[in-house]
Amino acid sequence: MEEDLKKRPTSRGLSTLEKSLILLFVALTGACIGLVVIYFTDKNSVSTDEGCGGPQALKGPLGEFTSMNHPSSYDNGMSCSWHITVDPGMVIHLWFEHFSLEATDLCTADYFTIQDNLGVIGRLCGRSKPGPIVSLGNSMLLFFDTNDRNTDKGFKAKYQAVTPESTLEIAGAGGALQGDRGELLTPGFPAQNYENGALYQWRITVPEGEKIRLMFSSFDLVPEACRDYVDVYDGHKTGSVMLGRFCGSKNPGRVDSSGNTMVVRFKSDATHTSKGFSATFTKTGLIPATVKPTTMMPTTLAITDSGCGGVGTLFGRKGEIHSMGFPDAYPGNLHCSWNITAPEGFLVKLHVTDMSVTGEAGQCGEDKLVVSDSLQALGTHCGYVLPPVVVSANNKMSLSFLSDSRLSDRGFSAKWEAVYPEDIAAIQGCGGASHELKGVIKSQNWPMNYKAASECMWSVEVPKGKTITLTFTHFDVEAKDIFTSKCLDNMVAYDIYNDGVHGVVTKLPATITTKGNKLVMRFHTDFFVEAKGFRAYWTTDTTQPVPTEPPIQPNPWDNITVAWPTTCGKPTIPPTIHTRIVNGEPANPHSWPWQVSMQVRHCLIKSKMLQRWKMCLGKHNRTFTEDPERCFGVTGIYRHEGFKYPKLPTVEFDIALVRLGGEVTPSDQISYSCLPSLEEVLEEGKKCYATGWGDETGDSMNAKVAETLNQVALPVVPFNTCKKMDYWWFQVKTSMICMGYTLPDELKSVCQGDSGGPLVCQDSANAPWEVHGITSFGPNGCIMDPFVHLTPGGKQTLTTIASGCGGPKDMAGESGVLSSMGHPGSYSNGAHCQWHIKVPDGKLVHLHFHNFSLEDTQLCLNDKVTINDSLASLGNTAVCKGLCHIPPQDLVSIGDRLSLYFTSNNKVVDTGFRASWKAVDPSQASCGGVFSSEQGELTSPNWPNNYLDQAVCTWRISIPSALNIHIVFTHFEVQAVNQLGQCVDYVEIYGGAGLTSQDRFCGFAPPAEVTVVGNTAVVRFLSNKANVEKGFRGYWTTDPNLFPTLPPPPIEDHFTENVFFYDCVLLFVY
Repeated sequence: MEEDLKKRPTSRGLSTLEKSLILLFVALTGACIGLVVIYFTDKNSVSTDEGCGGPQALKGPLGEFTSMNHPSSYDNGMSCSWHITVDPGMVIHLWFEHFSLEATDLCTADYFTIQDNLGVIGRLCGRSKPGPIVSLGNSMLLFFDTNDRNTDKGFKAKYQAVTPESTLEIAGAGGALQGDRGELLTPGFPAQNYENGALYQWRITVPEGEKIRLMFSSFDLVPEACRDYVDVYDGHKTGSVMLGRFCGSKNPGRVDSSGNTMVVRFKSDATHTSKGFSATFTKTGLIPATVKPTTMMPTTLAITDSGCGGVGTLFGRKGEIHSMGFPDAYPGNLHCSWNITAPEGFLVKLHVTDMSVTGEAGQCGEDKLVVSDSLQALGTHCGYVLPPVVVSANNKMSLSFLSDSRLSDRGFSAKWEAVYPEDIAAIQGCGGASHELKGVIKSQNWPMNYKAASECMWSVEVPKGKTITLTFTHFDVEAKDIFTSKCLDNMVAYDIYNDGVHGVVTKLPATITTKGNKLVMRFHTDFFVEAKGFRAYWTTDTTQPVPTEPPIQPNPWDNITVAWPTTCGKPTIPPTIHTRIVNGEPANPHSWPWQVSMQVRHCLIKSKMLQRWKMCLGKHNRTFTEDPERCFGVTGIYRHEGFKYPKLPTVEFDIALVRLGGEVTPSDQISYSCLPSLEEVLEEGKKCYATGWGDETGDSMNAKVAETLNQVALPVVPFNTCKKMDYWWFQVKTSMICMGYTLPDELKSVCQGDSGGPLVCQDSANAPWEVHGITSFGPNGCIMDPFVHLTPGGKQTLTTIASGCGGPKDMAGESGVLSSMGHPGSYSNGAHCQWHIKVPDGKLVHLHFHNFSLEDTQLCLNDKVTINDSLASLGNTAVCKGLCHIPPQDLVSIGDRLSLYFTSNNKVVDTGFRASWKAVDPSQASCGGVFSSEQGELTSPNWPNNYLDQAVCTWRISIPSALNIHIVFTHFEVQAVNQLGQCVDYVEIYGGAGLTSQDRFCGFAPPAEVTVVGNTAVVRFLSNKANVEKGFRGYWTTDPNLFPTLPPPPIEDHFTENVFFYDCVLLFVY
């Protein structure tokens, strides 16, 4: 390539078009018939001039270059070149930030050419920005030629030296493949078609002395004119012979190399697409000349039917599976199976999103979904409870769905995708992957009880030649079933490369030593009883000190004084304490001044009609209104994020916060209770008081609620007693408090109608009253033997009120500030913080990040900030690789509420973030806005230049007289889907009842017209932190027959006026 640069003369010479051979044949018969033949020559010389005004030789690890005069128009009759060279062992990632050249069908006018050792990789023109390109080697030649006709703005390109392993992540497919065997396939194959304008390159290398045999197992490309094709080269160096170009749907079969390297290059044009291809390579030894070669057909996975109306053999990066006919009832006598294979190096994640299969979870009959991988069965599922997300131990997973001939239901639906081993902990919430020589493994929540209904996997792989020794220091899981002797909660360890299995049950296991260098552990828990769990450590050298864990860092917010009222828990009218409340006693009027009466049904899971709710304070007699009584409307309900019923069969965390529609003024009859410290634990037998207007009879069939407030003293029942089978067994959780009597002559209890009432305790006779819990559930008869009732613990009340990062969770008013804990110092691992912002009616929330720095992450799986308003998620504001210190753009909510959620994993931490919010008028939104005109324009921010990264814009269009709103895009260039087939920058349109999503758009083609039924539509645009594009332009109208003619984009990068033209009538929109 260096010789090419030196040999090129200083004069421009003829362009490729000028070198073209043009033959015209004219028949002098009254009609002229032209025959045009055009051929192109590869670049074989390069100018020694500078590369369009910049350096021609680019040798740094990263850089950029542009066409001449950029961003103004380039000149006619130019020929520029660049030669990029990076360090050996690295490859070149090339991408364009701006791209706008004269467009022709065959790129014969102005064009950009990319060339490597094997020849021309691609020739580019037009105004659509090309996708990222990754070279196969450490050098690349680039040429830019223009003719003598039209010009355009040109381009701005950047490059960076990256490792060959980065190719898959950047380009979506391709890269360096090594070893004895491997797989090549287009992204999403066979479930998704390949993309337009794609370029994927694979460089295959097998050991010296071996050859490569490439077998195509499936091949389906667009056949027209062979514009989408696969080229195979015998080697990777200059002069390597092309072994074939393949296109259409005919399978190429077998291709053999003459050496130990091979290059496979796939290209598609900008028009149609198809399924793509899959292929495998294997090494073949050198065959002696005297021996006739034997054709060896490698084993390939055949495409099979699942038995449920779809493909049973699934390959690629992601897909969906469902029972036959879903969501309609599945037929009887089914036997369906699916075999999933992800690319090498990946694991398979399965997420069941819908489950309605005849049977009861944990006790399945003939109808069931069975999931397994190469090691074991991962679960048998039925009923209506969604199973936990599972991850395979390698790149394969199998599913079977069976049904009998009797009852059936809707069936199931599930999503699968290929994931990295490093993301196990983030996906499952437990487990993890490690290549360290020693470390510690703990069950979830250790040393507290582990969670029910969970699946955890740990994968430890050390260098070859080493073995792993696993030692348990603690082990406490649910005991075997007394009838079946089956381990209900269990942990199993696998010696992967030795096919060994080490079963672990309910006692402290002996030390485990593998014979291979990889250990996989799986921990399964059922829906019922939890226990403390286990702790273990591994090492490759037992003579070294036992691995330890770093001490827990103190929380900088622990010692902050919360701005509670100056007095709490001290009633002006003291209660009488001699001893839905059965055998309790009437309360002294207003002696429990924190008691609140909620009118209308208070099961928060069943009603969202806030206008029907009313909260009354200072109430004693429920049959009439009293003078000190104050009633308020409800403006918000915030359910505890841990409440999972009915997805899980537990009512743990059945607690919610209710925001009142007014300010509470304390009085003698209305006052505050105190909250206990997080560390306080109620001792056995301590008596606390529960209050309420519930049933006084204990007869659930003939209940009679009290007219005046009652009280009852209840002692604390130990957790170990409460979790026995003759009490509450698996229904009791460590977050709960058990209260009540265990002897039949002590008939005192809360009952129906008391739920939600406070449980208050005193540390001493004169100490303030503290709310330790809230009445939750108990036996149907209320005073049946035993009479133990359960309440959510006071710690849950504290965590529900606090943000988790310091300060309050709920923030209201005109402005405020929030930040991650410890900012500007490092935030904590395992953070779970949330804030709910409410501004005055008619205002919107404007959010601005002053500082923002989170852990590097892929696909936002680790540390992240999620932002939601009343419409939908405003995106995961997580730092992507290379953009660790860039704050997100300002954003404005669609309504008067905005919620933020910050979570961090147990790995790397950073300095976090600080943000401020304020109430603004709808007219102050930096992009988007609120509109009521019958027609209007939509443009992405900064149009017609590239839109900003990390932007959120919302247009709310509300036209009272409209029956329908029609939305049309005239220009549309938004970043295309990522390698998982998901839109990362997109426009989403909402409408209809409840403003539900109508459709989501991305890519480079204007979407079809969208008609929203009704008088309100919302258009939202979001962009991420990666590539940006030109954006979009469009309009809305209430009359589909009125087509606005938008003025052409001005030459300068700004607009002078926002106007439309309708049949020669000038209409100003704003």
